[in-house]
Amino acid sequence: MRSAAVVSWPRCEDAMSPLRRLLPPSVYHHSYSPPWPPTHRFPMWKFHDLALQLLKDQLVTAWEDFVMPQPLQEEWIFLAHEEDYYRRFCSDTLDPAALRRIGFAQRPDHRQLVARTCWEAAGTLTCAREALKATVLVALIMLIEPGAEKAVSKILICDLDVHQGDGTAEILQDEPRAFTMSVHCKENFPFGFKGLSHLGHDRSDLDVALPKGLGDEEYLATIFEHLQGALEDVRPELVLYDAGVDIHVEDDLGNLCISWKGLRRREEMVLELCTAKGVPVAFVIGGGYHRKRPHLTRRHAAVFHAASAIWRTRG
Repeated sequence: MRSAAVVSWPRCEDAMSPLRRLLPPSVYHHSYSPPWPPTHRFPMWKFHDLALQLLKDQLVTAWEDFVMPQPLQEEWIFLAHEEDYYRRFCSDTLDPAALRRIGFAQRPDHRQLVARTCWEAAGTLTCAREALKATVLVALIMLIEPGAEKAVSKILICDLDVHQGDGTAEILQDEPRAFTMSVHCKENFPFGFKGLSHLGHDRSDLDVALPKGLGDEEYLATIFEHLQGALEDVRPELVLYDAGVDIHVEDDLGNLCISWKGLRRREEMVLELCTAKGVPVAFVIGGGYHRKRPHLTRRHAAVFHAASAIWRTRG
């Protein structure tokens, strides 16, 4: 279950048209933030708060500037997920262990959870399409299916959430057209949980496990080294970037110690490395679990400000 406030980054030749906005095409849907209690462990409110922040910061001038995702066809979902699992998820008949696995054992309204999950996958697919024209697994598989519009032959998934991208790694382990890269804390979920020994065994194409308490300098140097190497070795036609902010030192769930300055530099560096190679980028905001709404919103907005700064210089 990935977050899905998303932005696309067009190809170089398409970015040179006259700019009428300060931000690349940004995808948003009101279903991303169902009205769950603000005390719920998953901060559903953050997507709407982020949209309001982008409006306040004048990176987006009106609600109409957000790109609306197109609904997913069910057969697209089955390219990434087993139909039986999807049906049981939609009908609220998953067993408790499966619901704990996806982080939603407690959910005030299951129908709202189903709706936002489908719309987040739709948003990621729309975002990736926007990046090539100008929730990640479904988007990826749709884009590499033979005969698909704007099909690409190689995609790099750069997951910088504090938690390993284990679901992505598992589902795409036999997909040669996808390269999965995860830089995460080795002492965060899915590793080291008593009674959940079956977790933590999935392997990305490139896993970089960081020690608890790692700070800015080593963290940024590690990302630079591995992302630059992956871009050179994989030569992707699209990068899907999970810009999780649960790496921040004050996050309620993360075990790294990255400062506000370090977080901002990470966002700038990732986008700079990709755009320097001429590779389109689609990013989602990823994890972030601080309970103080303004602080979390500001952290998620950092990648949008980084995108805006580069976007304006390329006009």
